[in-house]
Amino acid sequence: AIVLPDTSPRGAGVDGEEESWDFGTGAGFYIDATVAPYAENYKMYSYITRELPALVEAEFNISPQLRSISGHSMGGHGALVIALKDAGESW
Repeated sequence: AIVLPDTSPRGAGVDGEEESWDFGTGAGFYIDATVAPYAENYKMYSYITRELPALVEAEFNISPQLRSISGHSMGGHGALVIALKDAGESW
């Protein structure tokens, strides 16, 4: 399966999330926000590394040993960071 996730939550209703192309709704950084009010909804690292793989593996009967991660531009940066940070995982 090829999965193309969005980079950030849509409709979270956080003040200021639409004001900048590089932060908030349009951000392409796969990190977990740690500062309120973003910390509640902006957990993209956890989503990409835990929630999404578990969902795909459960719904489509896909082996966790047969995963890879890639991306374009900032998504590529995020993929590299995840692969390097989680080197023990099957990326």
